[in-house]
Amino acid sequence: MSIYCMIEIAFDKKSEVDKVTEELLNRKIAVSCQVVESKSYWNWKSQRESSKEYLMFVKTKKEFEKEIYEVVKKIHSYSCFEFATFNLESCNDDYLKWIDNETKK
Repeated sequence: MSIYCMIEIAFDKKSEVDKVTEELLNRKIAVSCQVVESKSYWNWKSQRESSKEYLMFVKTKKEFEKEIYEVVKKIHSYSCFEFATFNLESCNDDYLKWIDNETKK
């Protein structure tokens, strides 16, 4: 049985979001990439910062997590970028089968 997850990644450049999305879906290591525009606030090197960011939510299988990280790392311009993984569970078996069917075997 597969283990599923959702990965959250923050970007400041829409062009990077588009490149990562294309790469993940073309490689079939993600089934869905949802992007939400947000206003983010954070502390960086003891300074408060804020900016418009794009939050990407990637639905996939846990086995692709490291491969997805390597794709993002090649494209992302942040030296320290968010890459947070959450377990994904659902009582909707059809949803989970969709993830299985649309990712590489």
